[in-house]
Amino acid sequence: MADTPEAPPVENGTPPSHGPEGIDLLRLWGALVKRLWLVAAVFVVVVVGVSFWTFRLVSVYRAEASVVIDITAPHVLKNVPEVVDVGPGSFWSNHEYFETQYKVLKSRMVAEKVVARLGLDRDLDFLHINPNLDAASLAQALKAADPVKLVADLVQVSPVRESRLVIIGIEDTNPQRAADLANAVAEEYIEQNVDRRLATTHGASAWLAEQFTDAKKHLEASERALYQFKQDHDVLSTSMEARENITSGRLVAISDTLTKTGLRRIEIEARRAILQEALAQQAAGGEFKAENFKPVNDNPTIQELRRDYFRLQSERAEMAEKYLEGHPKRIALDERIAKVRGAIAHAIQVVLDSSEAEYKQVTDEEKRLRAMLEGAKRDALGVSKLELQYDKLRRERDENKQVYDLMVKRQKEVDVVGLLRTNNIRLLDAALVPTSPVRPNRPANVALAMALGLLLGIGLVMLLEVADSTVKSQDDVERGLGLPLLGILPSIPSPEGEPMGRESMVRRDLYVAQSPNSSVSECARSIRTSLLFSSPDRPFKVLLVASCGPREGKTTAACCVAVTMAQSGNRVLLVDGDLRRPRLHRTFATSSTQGLSTMILGEATLAEAVKETSVPGLFLLPAGPVPPNPAELLQSERCAEVVHQLSEQFDRVIIDSPPVGVVTDALIMTARADGVMLVLRSGSTPKRAAFRGRRALWDVKAHIYGAVLNDVDLGSRAGRYYYYYRYGYYPTNYGSGPNPPTPGAGVKQEEPSQS
Repeated sequence: MADTPEAPPVENGTPPSHGPEGIDLLRLWGALVKRLWLVAAVFVVVVVGVSFWTFRLVSVYRAEASVVIDITAPHVLKNVPEVVDVGPGSFWSNHEYFETQYKVLKSRMVAEKVVARLGLDRDLDFLHINPNLDAASLAQALKAADPVKLVADLVQVSPVRESRLVIIGIEDTNPQRAADLANAVAEEYIEQNVDRRLATTHGASAWLAEQFTDAKKHLEASERALYQFKQDHDVLSTSMEARENITSGRLVAISDTLTKTGLRRIEIEARRAILQEALAQQAAGGEFKAENFKPVNDNPTIQELRRDYFRLQSERAEMAEKYLEGHPKRIALDERIAKVRGAIAHAIQVVLDSSEAEYKQVTDEEKRLRAMLEGAKRDALGVSKLELQYDKLRRERDENKQVYDLMVKRQKEVDVVGLLRTNNIRLLDAALVPTSPVRPNRPANVALAMALGLLLGIGLVMLLEVADSTVKSQDDVERGLGLPLLGILPSIPSPEGEPMGRESMVRRDLYVAQSPNSSVSECARSIRTSLLFSSPDRPFKVLLVASCGPREGKTTAACCVAVTMAQSGNRVLLVDGDLRRPRLHRTFATSSTQGLSTMILGEATLAEAVKETSVPGLFLLPAGPVPPNPAELLQSERCAEVVHQLSEQFDRVIIDSPPVGVVTDALIMTARADGVMLVLRSGSTPKRAAFRGRRALWDVKAHIYGAVLNDVDLGSRAGRYYYYYRYGYYPTNYGSGPNPPTPGAGVKQEEPSQS
């Protein structure tokens, strides 16, 4: 046997992944074609069901009225402000204002007015109340009903973008009632906006009337208090401003005089201090120089006496040159000088005495001025205190008068505004009675049902296709199992009315021999070619045909391959290796008394056990009698000798074995064969079962040439499209039915030379 390739890693019994797979549109198309009946059934069920449901629905009509919500109401009185702003005051509040209006449209307040206007609280059809009820039940139903909520729920507000237009929609089963409701909601909404403004205006007028009386009383009381203050403080003849000015002027004059007197006192004090210092020096025996005292020096009398004194002194000096001491003229002149000196001393004393008197006078004057200044200050503080009280009373009088005047003016404005019925909301288009329903849209529903039915049908088919875990395609074999696809065997057609039985199984097993020009025969020849090319350097002698489970066409595939190899000129032996449920002896209508089991046991020779068949070059070795222990029999050394003997006598030995996933016979037989051909039934063999079978063969180091996909339905468009485009297309017909492709390049290849 050839070396067996190492199996890829396996986890939890899941087939190995070979990379992401793209969406196979051709395969999905094939699945749709295959299950077209299911798509049609789902389509019909959905369309019929939706049609039945939509035509049973009650028709609903929609009526629409439109209103315009302006930012502000018209200003009839331009300079008279409104009591209530009926529009937003700024750009930033527009959104909040309009959202509020939409909520008002759907409010219970508007709904209550609509119910009262149209009498909907007594409309049994609108309230969905059976009119055939008895009086007590009818009264109870009317009491339990909530027509206001019904109306509020029916109102649909749809603002028009980039405008101040609002659509009020009503949907109802009665078209006339829908129009009436839409118009009533619009009109009541407009009316409530006016009523709100007028109610607020009237309320403001009543409030102003009450406040006007209080404002008048407060004004009169403040005026009386101000008059009484003037009378008590003699402010009637002279104003407070004049009195304040007089007091301020007197205070300034006294302050200026006091400042000047103070300066004089300081000057006199300085002179007096110098004089007292000089006198103190004289009393201490010093010399008193009176001429250094400024008042003395500045006195004109003393200045005149001093001039006379200096003149006499000059004369005395001249006389001293002429006359001796004691001369009468000199004595007379000395007397005159003494008199002048005495006059100067007397004048100086007078000046000194007057300076002291002046100091006392200035000091006394300063004291009086300070007393007058304190009195002026007290008078000024008193005037300021009176002014504070006066200003407070006058301010209260002015404020009360301002409030009173404002009340009088606003009262007149409110009375005028109360007579106006301006509104910033107006009706644009009244609702018309609708002529066609908006729901249900029966044509659209049917069209949608058709599309939905088609999509559901396709989705169900795709779901079934995805949920289908069986082996169906080349990708499932090559990418899912990691095995090469040797070829396919199409479904063998059965004559109409032929029951499934022995004759049917025999016809299937020998179909290639009986129909050599059929597509099945061509596919079998392709499998033969693939097997021969799978090991060109070491052509197989013994081939084991196995399957993962029962009823997968393993025996039929073995017969087809054996027949095609015999037709190519080889001596082929077909061995029935299923010692539990043998079948090939019935296919070739021969006895199974002698066969493989008897040869292993040594009870029959090769010549006795091997049977010649009707197919030239094809021989059969039946299973023989069924032994009680097939596995032990096949595992014996004698079995290996028998297989070796058979391979020596024939060009090809093809062994039909039991299913791999059922018993261990096939796994034991792999040790006697050069390789294994795994048969999988399209659309029947589960992928997990195929994977477990492949894994079991790899575990025993079996050399797997590849897999054959059996029972492929090429009669359906799905099968033809899929396998034609997967394998290519033969340019030549080989008989009835479409020609299946050959694996590889798409053309029939020559077989290698036989050994």
